[in-house]
Amino acid sequence: MTSRIPSGHPVTASVLLTDTSDRILIVHPARPGAPWALPGGLMEDGESPVDAARREVREELGLDVDVRANDLVAVEWLQATRPGRRDRLAFVFAGPRLPQSDADRITLQANELDDWMWATPSSALENLHPRIAARIRGPLQLPGSTLYLETRNERTTP
Repeated sequence: MTSRIPSGHPVTASVLLTDTSDRILIVHPARPGAPWALPGGLMEDGESPVDAARREVREELGLDVDVRANDLVAVEWLQATRPGRRDRLAFVFAGPRLPQSDADRITLQANELDDWMWATPSSALENLHPRIAARIRGPLQLPGSTLYLETRNERTTP
């Protein structure tokens, strides 16, 4: 499948999936030294953040999950960290609680992920990239209580 990166700000969408014990599903990218992450990735051209979140879970885990617009947990605007990079937006949606039968069906997208696990909230916060952890520090799955963040970097103007 060919995808184009949308013009303007790159946008990512990820999904906070939990089990009946409130553990968080985290995934490990198939790159040496990469921190754990939530399932998700870049939004494709013409795709909404909700559709991107659903597609990424389907591609990365082999699961179809019911994610809706009112499941939005957090949005973060991230200022570019280096010259040549663009500012970006990151959306996090609360996914459904997965029963064990769904967890048993997880099939990782081998070219992108090499592992997944259920993590307690404290363990997830320790293992996730700090920016991702900051987006999910609040109570899990509280639709209607969206967190908005801005991550600014000190830039000097020429």
